[in-house]
Amino acid sequence: MATLQELFNKGSDSFVDEDYEEALSYYSKAIEINSSHVEVFLKRSATYQKLSKYQEAYDDAVRALALVKEKPGSDVTVEAKAQLRKGVAAYHLQDYNTAKIALAACQTLSPEQRTLESWIRKNDQELAKLPKPTVAPAAVTQTATPATTANPTPVTSPVVASTSAMAATPAPAPSTPAAHRVRHEWYQNDEYVTISVFIKNVKQDAVDINFTEDALSVSVKMPTGADYSLELDPLSHKVVPSESKFEVLSTKIEIRLKKERFAIKWGALEGDDTNAGSMASVTASAPAYPSSSKKAKNWDALEKEAAKDEDKADGDKALNQLFATIYKDADDDTKRAMMKSFTESNGTCLSTNWDEVGKGTVETRPPEGMVAKKYNS
Repeated sequence: MATLQELFNKGSDSFVDEDYEEALSYYSKAIEINSSHVEVFLKRSATYQKLSKYQEAYDDAVRALALVKEKPGSDVTVEAKAQLRKGVAAYHLQDYNTAKIALAACQTLSPEQRTLESWIRKNDQELAKLPKPTVAPAAVTQTATPATTANPTPVTSPVVASTSAMAATPAPAPSTPAAHRVRHEWYQNDEYVTISVFIKNVKQDAVDINFTEDALSVSVKMPTGADYSLELDPLSHKVVPSESKFEVLSTKIEIRLKKERFAIKWGALEGDDTNAGSMASVTASAPAYPSSSKKAKNWDALEKEAAKDEDKADGDKALNQLFATIYKDADDDTKRAMMKSFTESNGTCLSTNWDEVGKGTVETRPPEGMVAKKYNS
């Protein structure tokens, strides 16, 4: 039977490989062995967050906090992590007041926690959107009590009473939102790690991205009105925040992380990277893709799928793009063949075979059912 540490390590490996369902299974089995291990609850909370199961993420963070308080003298950074996990989960549950309290507690305990400032900022923005509480009107002044009444009964304003009751009863937490299917992929070169988050038609002001040297926080208000969040914490290697950037395109959000160490090959985006190496072995013409995943991925297929998401051109624009793409990487003979065939055929033929095209004039070949006529100026 696997030990708690073995299950924890397997869960962490699956988490790094972005197999969150498998990670969840391992962490849950570890908790069955020892239900008082704080770190396992924190990791499972983070895993639930990745799966958009925010109520479960919140419950695990609260449990981790309870375990910390049961052990006087515990490391404050562990408690800070638990408060951060609680605050992030509460934010996603739209309980912004609870999130504010938890994030403030984290800031007091360990202000250097990764992505903390980003979450505080995002939560404050949501709090600012909430309607201001209205002040209850004062109790209506009662008419004088007749002198014959010895012990008058105090009259309580119905408005005040109902307001007090509302304050005493906490608002129910929103139901856990459904997981949003948003795909993200990444590749790298010597200088940058590029992450593509495939969400279409996002407005620039709906995207909030925060870079730190070892974490990335992405928050997007999707066109459907739902919230999307991508938290990479910690990144497998350090980056340069001031030189990292992002661009909002019509089909995706493209994020470029500037590597702190030039030419180091990342084996993973997040967590401990045991497969890091040099980019020297990677050809300059092709981007290097992650190699640490336990599951083989067909990167050629993914590239083709991503290409389908790009803006589609049509008509002359599509033809010109195709021509330019082929011509750009062609050798001299191919370029000559393309120019000669296209020109001499009046745009009805495009050949890359110089051995064939060079033998003579390329005839005009109009589409079936059409006749080529000379233009008389």
